Amino acid sequence: MKLSDYKNKKVLVTGGGGFLGANLVRELINYQTKVNLFLRSSTKPWRLSDIFNKVKVYEVDLENKNKVEEAIKKIKPQIIFHLAAYGCYPFQTDTNQIIKTNIQGTVNLLKALNNLDYQSFVNTGTSSEYGYKNKPMKETDLLEPASFYAVSKATATHFCQVFSKGFNKPIVTLRPFSVYGDWEEPSRFISTIITSCLKKKAIKLVPGKQVRDFLYTKDLTKAFLLAGLRNNLGGEIINIGSGKQYLIKETAEKIIQLVGNKVKVEIGAYKPRKWDTDFWISDINKAKKLLNWKTEYSLEQGLKESISWYKNNLDLYF
Repeated sequence: MKLSDYKNKKVLVTGGGGFLGANLVRELINYQTKVNLFLRSSTKPWRLSDIFNKVKVYEVDLENKNKVEEAIKKIKPQIIFHLAAYGCYPFQTDTNQIIKTNIQGTVNLLKALNNLDYQSFVNTGTSSEYGYKNKPMKETDLLEPASFYAVSKATATHFCQVFSKGFNKPIVTLRPFSVYGDWEEPSRFISTIITSCLKKKAIKLVPGKQVRDFLYTKDLTKAFLLAGLRNNLGGEIINIGSGKQYLIKETAEKIIQLVGNKVKVEIGAYKPRKWDTDFWISDINKAKKLLNWKTEYSLEQGLKESISWYKNNLDLYF
């Protein structure tokens, strides 16, 4: 199948107002896809304001089983991308909301779709499901989630697998690693470093040798699109990362170099967070084999693209 096959496909995206979802929605529009979005009434869709007239929006909270079912009956989507989530940012701390959105919301969506003969359902997991490892993370590794968010996402992944195997449904879970790029949440690491450099503000970093497996958002979007066209991945879990790890400190230094502005770097101004680690890297062999996917952007290429985008959209972040 070719990505051009998305033309005129009826696609449903949950979480389309978020960082990952907005990038996916924009790419789907480029392929002339019939895009339908589930957005909560509380969502501020600033990432979609210029393309709202190109999508069909349903004000649906995944916690509301009846509304989910009604909307699914109207849309009858052929491909579903499930990206709605709560708890992935430090300011999202309501444990009850984590359970309602990530677990109950996922189950409501799966049940509403159960009688529909759809082409594919792509669930969005997270590398946090693995917990801390001392070797590249493989899909067969024991899950040892170390946060309520990670526990909820691991639970949602298991529900997707059981629905897939129990009802013979083409449901696949992609586990992204540390994604960065256009439309990123202002509080996240790379967006903070880039915007601080552009505004010539001091940069505060954690001490030590913390690392992340950084992935440019366009590479992740490509993986989503490839997975969505497949109907033979039922029950599979696939890592989507760069397969490399980078020191946070060195990444910040690279951004400063690429922006070209001299800014003060305060090492240790941030205390280590509970999710910081000196080893975090994906094994992406399964993605290469099942999706014929690999990263197209090196870290430096992705950072250059991101910096260019932020320069043109800096007003969104201040």
